[in-house]
Amino acid sequence: IGSVPPNTAVACVKDVIFRNVYFDEPYKAIYIKTNPGNDGSGIIQNITYENIYIKESIWWGIYIGPQQQEQPDGSGPGCLFYPFDPCPTQPRIAIDSITLRNITEVNALLLPGVLRCNETAPCTNFIWEDVNISGELSWGGYVCENVKGKAIGSSPVPSCFLELNLT
Repeated sequence: IGSVPPNTAVACVKDVIFRNVYFDEPYKAIYIKTNPGNDGSGIIQNITYENIYIKESIWWGIYIGPQQQEQPDGSGPGCLFYPFDPCPTQPRIAIDSITLRNITEVNALLLPGVLRCNETAPCTNFIWEDVNISGELSWGGYVCENVKGKAIGSSPVPSCFLELNLT
């Protein structure tokens, strides 16, 4: 989804469901991104990914955060190598109510994913339900900044989430 830039008319992506998807060696699989901009605002809200299978992602299997590439004219953050290079987050885009349910990733090469929002506009109401990732570095956990969420039956749990046990 995205990239969503701020706009004076309010850029908006809402109420989207991705269901029953199989990824074989994707560069990225679950991908939500904001775009740079200094005027206006935007919303990414009520997005659900359900029954997703990811096999051997090449980069991040799950990435929610700032756009990684530069624009064709050379502008933009150019954050392709984050977390190795700095990458500013977008304070003008609200990301809210993102649900991942029944997600399996196997043989991941890198850490499970990147979840990055701005400290002045944290992401809210993220729910990870049965999100399970295995691979070379999956034990290292997510890169997780300024995200409020909860995890149920998931491994690993993003460090900025609250883990709920429903036993």
